[in-house]
Amino acid sequence: MNVLEQIVLGWHSLLFTLRHLTSRAMWLPWLLLGIVQLSIVAAIWWFAHPLVSWLMAPVLRRLGGEEVLHYPALFRAMPALYARADFVVTAVLGALAAGASTALFATALETHDGGPRPNGVAGLFGALRRALPLIAVNLPLNLLVVGFAFGLETWLAGRGSSGIIHKLGGFVTLGGALAIQAFFLYGTAWVVLGRKSFLGAWRELPHSAARGYWAALFLGILATLPLLPFQQVARHVQTLVSRGRPELAGWLVVAQVFVTLLTAFLLTGAITVVYHTSILRTDEEHGS
Repeated sequence: MNVLEQIVLGWHSLLFTLRHLTSRAMWLPWLLLGIVQLSIVAAIWWFAHPLVSWLMAPVLRRLGGEEVLHYPALFRAMPALYARADFVVTAVLGALAAGASTALFATALETHDGGPRPNGVAGLFGALRRALPLIAVNLPLNLLVVGFAFGLETWLAGRGSSGIIHKLGGFVTLGGALAIQAFFLYGTAWVVLGRKSFLGAWRELPHSAARGYWAALFLGILATLPLLPFQQVARHVQTLVSRGRPELAGWLVVAQVFVTLLTAFLLTGAITVVYHTSILRTDEEHGS
């Protein structure tokens, strides 16, 4: 398919996913992930509570120094502190949620042909059985995107770049991250639906990129747009604190968790439809 055809397929895949937005079974993997993420936010917010202070106080002190243990410095550092913890959660539990969700959306596609209805619990157990390849196949994406962004920001800071250069660097970082993400997005589908090992899935990525890269890039851009305002506000969290409203920084992180779960749900579902339609089915028709 050419670029335009892939974008059209990506759009129709997103519309299919939106039709399942109120399905409880489809949301189960993301609900469990969200509970863990919100628990982390709560543990940072109320780190001084006796139930968690024995763990959270030393961790926060190590990550942010003694200052973050005092009000309102904690809220100034909260977006960054949560981002560090969420990187690990996303790399492990996020990969499992994406795997379970991929299986559920594939079942939803088959339901239209008279197949069984999606079962959230069955999807979760299926992802657990494929836990190691799911985590491994997504790890390069997580590391490359973070490494790319961190490396560029460090390079710009080291050169003492102007505000305009920093803004341009932000666009380059975002564009580079989206380009990398689009190449790796089909990895989960190869593991869950293609029954590949993580090495086998990596070997198939050029194949899936040749048939669906532009659809993945288009969907990745759409999924990123709702998150941009949160990232922009997070960069100015100091302003919230200085104006005497530090708790808003905490609520900003809570809102970001919900929006991130929604975009992950939509992106995973749409990518599954593209994979099933443009890659898996085409291979089956050609007997590969």
